[in-house]
Amino acid sequence: MASRTISSASVAVTCVVALGAVLSAQSSPAIDVSAVLQRAGERVTEYFARAQSIMCLEKVSLQKLAMGWSADGPARMVESELRLSWQPSPDDPTPTEAKTLRQVLRVNGAPPRKKDYDNCTTPEQQVSEEQPLSILLPEQREKYTFSYGGRDSVDRRDAIVIAYREIRKPTVDVSMIEDNENCISFDIEGGMRGKIWVDAETHDVLRLDRSLNGLVDIPLPRKATRNGGSMQWTMERWDSSIRFKRVTFDDPQETLVLPVTASTLQVTRGAGTPRLRTQTQYQAYRRFMTAARILPQQ
Repeated sequence: MASRTISSASVAVTCVVALGAVLSAQSSPAIDVSAVLQRAGERVTEYFARAQSIMCLEKVSLQKLAMGWSADGPARMVESELRLSWQPSPDDPTPTEAKTLRQVLRVNGAPPRKKDYDNCTTPEQQVSEEQPLSILLPEQREKYTFSYGGRDSVDRRDAIVIAYREIRKPTVDVSMIEDNENCISFDIEGGMRGKIWVDAETHDVLRLDRSLNGLVDIPLPRKATRNGGSMQWTMERWDSSIRFKRVTFDDPQETLVLPVTASTLQVTRGAGTPRLRTQTQYQAYRRFMTAARILPQQ
């Protein structure tokens, strides 16, 4: 029978490591994920209500990538004006989602032309899109499972990391842009997972990551395949990350945590643009204040 000896020094090290693990577990307070989500959801609701009076400049770089992930040709630059649309009402004080409204201002440094809108790239094709932070609104949270993902630091702010996974399996809505068989638009609903970095002190969202759980088949419209092309594409990868920072406004003074950068990597097997990296900057935030007065009847 083989024998094994263990020195007293190794036993001492093992005991120290075990004791350190116990002390670490005791010093780490338990995280109530539901409470964190509740507070973060309240902060998002406040943000949506206040951000309706805010506009910014969106600068998007769309870069096609070669097989080795290097740039494939020049990037396409699109600048747009953005504002938030969220419409609470007495019957629906907390709508289930907010949308970002977009007006394209320049494409590659020039005013947009008609053919730019036919270019089959976002954001020219999207005048509105769902605000990603809608995931934290009360009725949206029911669509996900959440779990504690540890602690981290974002821009020197202590953050609680919440991992999430969408319960609904992915479904795809496909259409052609203005009946152009060479320009396919598709929306994938469901099948997402990711992480949310929540400020441990203020419960503002500091970072939001999203990605697909797995491969998603995208069936193509019959007209787009009539020349013998593939009957479907396959989305192999879709990764997105949004970063938020504090932005201060004056007169009156107010500080909001707003998106400052976003990046997306999309890999679609069979598509005309199989690999696309999108990088976005949100700049020149400005706030407009509205006022009204009632005039007496003449």
